[in-house]
Amino acid sequence: MRSLKVSGIIHLFAVLHAVVALSCHLAGINDELVLTLLTIVLIVLICLKRGLNVEFTAASVIVVNVIGYLLGTGGAQLIELLLHAPPVVHAVSTFITTEILGWSIVWFTKLFRRGDDTASRSSAWTPRIGLLLLAVGVIFVLRLAYVELFTSPSFSTDRLYHMADLLVSNSAALIILLCVNIIYVRHTRRRETRHGPIAEIAAFLLFVLLTSACVALITGLHLPFAFDRSFTAREFLQLWIITLLVEVILYSVVFMVDYALVARAVLRAERGKAHQAQFRYMKLKQQVNPHFLFNSLNILDCLVCEQRTEQASVYIHKLAGIYRYMLQNEEETLVRLHEEMAFVGMYVDLLQVRFPEGFRVETDISDEVMNRHVLPCSVQLLIENAIKHNSVGADRPLVIRIVAVAEAVTVSNNLQLKVSGNPSTRVGLNYIRQQYLDLSGIPIGIRCTDTEYCVTLPLL
Repeated sequence: MRSLKVSGIIHLFAVLHAVVALSCHLAGINDELVLTLLTIVLIVLICLKRGLNVEFTAASVIVVNVIGYLLGTGGAQLIELLLHAPPVVHAVSTFITTEILGWSIVWFTKLFRRGDDTASRSSAWTPRIGLLLLAVGVIFVLRLAYVELFTSPSFSTDRLYHMADLLVSNSAALIILLCVNIIYVRHTRRRETRHGPIAEIAAFLLFVLLTSACVALITGLHLPFAFDRSFTAREFLQLWIITLLVEVILYSVVFMVDYALVARAVLRAERGKAHQAQFRYMKLKQQVNPHFLFNSLNILDCLVCEQRTEQASVYIHKLAGIYRYMLQNEEETLVRLHEEMAFVGMYVDLLQVRFPEGFRVETDISDEVMNRHVLPCSVQLLIENAIKHNSVGADRPLVIRIVAVAEAVTVSNNLQLKVSGNPSTRVGLNYIRQQYLDLSGIPIGIRCTDTEYCVTLPLL
């Protein structure tokens, strides 16, 4: 099974289900427990391949068995009406149901995972295989117990439907059951586990038993809208058993949904950290950009050789200020716009020494937006990209405009691409875009025409 893909496992077990259902039907044997065992094995294997934990696997086994029973029974009746072939009906229905259930689990896990998980992820399960087998064994034993209970004289079909209808008709009891399960799942998710798995299982069983007993009592007495004094202990026991089954199913559904939501949040956070690390790496590369250093040192050398000591001193201070800003904001997620523009001013001053003619930066930023936030080095990076990809000359001046309004700052330049320039990799722009999406969910705006290139950064 290690080398078998999830799709292969689902198809294999769908065929096994169909073969077992047909064989048992022809032999006159009840196939319910055998199909239940096959379904449990299928779900466990899928969860192992997807790298899911023991709790999620156990919840999936419970939910899938209940849904599988309902789908299989209803599907068999529908197919019997269409095909009128009783020996084949159950096998076809079982095959379709298994395929639906298997792919439903795969689809559900894709809500918070991307792609198929490799078998290597299952290695992390090794220390908890015993706990997984224990959980599956308990579920299967409970399944046997409920089969025996529902086939006993105490639970006739009419009695079973009556108790189920009594529980479903009490909306207050169902709301209480749902809310208590949500609170318990969220509480156990946030609470640090200080005890062993046995203690956790015991606490869970105690919670399930007490919750189902209280809800059964509320339902049987018709609380909170009435009070039925004729409710007997035997009726309470029967209703408790039904409520216990509903409670386990409801808890499993709540746990799976909560697990998916938490896992998605963690995945988004991890992606955000990865993107932030990439953005910091990009800024680090900017700090040691050999072209920038080469050009800056060449300019400085020219100033020194021409004995323009005052200009050389100013140039050195601005160059130091640029690197100081980069180092100070290396760990910062956002900076104020006035800090970024002060940094941009020093950077532009250095560029104007390099390009004394044919390069101009125009700004139109109101004081009201100077305290809004942008990504550090984001505006500077856009200016750097404009210089990198466009020609600069006295006959063809490059004009960069920085305009800030209430919600965004826009950096635009006239388009005059270098003939021999390298094509843009858009790495820096992609990092800026991803950082804005991770921080605020607001995308940056990019507009390119035949004469102008424009990027709009949201102000946060």
